[in-house]
Amino acid sequence: LDLDGSYRLYLGNPCPWCHRVKAAVAVLGVENQDIPITMLIDDAEKASKGGWILPKPSEEDKTSIAEELITGDLAGVYNFCYRDILGERERYQGRCTAPLLVDVNAGKIVTNESNEIMVLLNDYSRRKGSFDTTTIDLRPVGMEEELDKATKYWFNLLWNGAYRCGFATSQVAYDEAASDVLKGLSEMNDLLASRPYLMGDAITEVDLKNFAWVTRHDYAYTVIFKSPGGRIAQYRNIAAWVKRMVSDYPKLLESLDMSDACGSYYRQLFMLNFGRIVPNIPSAREWVSAL
Repeated sequence: LDLDGSYRLYLGNPCPWCHRVKAAVAVLGVENQDIPITMLIDDAEKASKGGWILPKPSEEDKTSIAEELITGDLAGVYNFCYRDILGERERYQGRCTAPLLVDVNAGKIVTNESNEIMVLLNDYSRRKGSFDTTTIDLRPVGMEEELDKATKYWFNLLWNGAYRCGFATSQVAYDEAASDVLKGLSEMNDLLASRPYLMGDAITEVDLKNFAWVTRHDYAYTVIFKSPGGRIAQYRNIAAWVKRMVSDYPKLLESLDMSDACGSYYRQLFMLNFGRIVPNIPSAREWVSAL
């Protein structure tokens, strides 16, 4: 990312892949004036495609940004960014997903892959604070291969494991996914018995990715997806790790509206919750305090 460039992030609070990006923004201190964030609203009925609609734009945005990037829905943003290769009245046919990082000046998509966005944000923060010894580095030089390996490992066991539980169409498939989740929780708890963070003494991108998963485990995954393992409070070392992170990096608590995020699973996944009844869900601060 160009330090003098103009970029915008499109994130949806319910999405764990968006949450990890917003958590990175919070920890790195990439304040809103550097890379503004448009917080999307999940409304499948109003969105033409993809389920995300854009909030009402600010007066400042109306005068400085292309209308297609700040009004309508996320599908409209994709259509605008691909305007040079789409025919007249043609619409983008791919998936319109978030997180999304857009170069506002060029009106082009940088990437919609959460791992890539986190790498770019970390590099941006590193270069911007190159003379500041307090700069946090979520992806230290020399650890890239180890971090990528850990990302793949936890994805297979936990992040994707919970979704595999929820959308399993056979008992065998569910049992395999559930076994992975239980293994992941056990291994994470054991790992954190001997270190403050998942990769060692300092926080990294892997901690933030797992934080986004853990905050949805108790009130979304265990209920809607029938993901096993009980409550996070039962895992002493994981619970201590969560408390350590929000103590060391208080802005992490601001990176998530937990009630809305977990509640979205009940509201939107009607095939798994026909009545769309949403249980009482605490705030992230209340949840952490109870661990």
